[in-house]
Amino acid sequence: MNNIKVASINVKIKNFFYRYIEFLQPFHKLTKQHQKVLALFLYHHYRLSKEITNKNIVWKEVFDYDTKLLISEELNINDQSLQNILSQFRKKKVIIDKQISPVYIPELSKDTKQFSINFNFNIIYE
Repeated sequence: MNNIKVASINVKIKNFFYRYIEFLQPFHKLTKQHQKVLALFLYHHYRLSKEITNKNIVWKEVFDYDTKLLISEELNINDQSLQNILSQFRKKKVIIDKQISPVYIPELSKDTKQFSINFNFNIIYE
């Protein structure tokens, strides 16, 4: 097929969420640190949603103190910095009503082995 380029990337599940957010950077314009924080929240959401079917409980667990502590420790940032980032997420509508906006959540089925992102470039000739 002409006009299509396909590249496969092998990535561990935890790193998948960072790569996903990184690819979408032209759309959301988040800083690298914000991307890392969001990716870890997405990872924990994915992990917890595999075990818990009630979405409200999943989101409570995602934003629970223990989950925030894990993220702070992994990224080596203090609690106040994380709270500031979460406030910025709320202002930028990344977090809406104590949940990450569906715009940022990749739809992964349980134990999926492949995920695709398709970009369509509408070429305008001048």
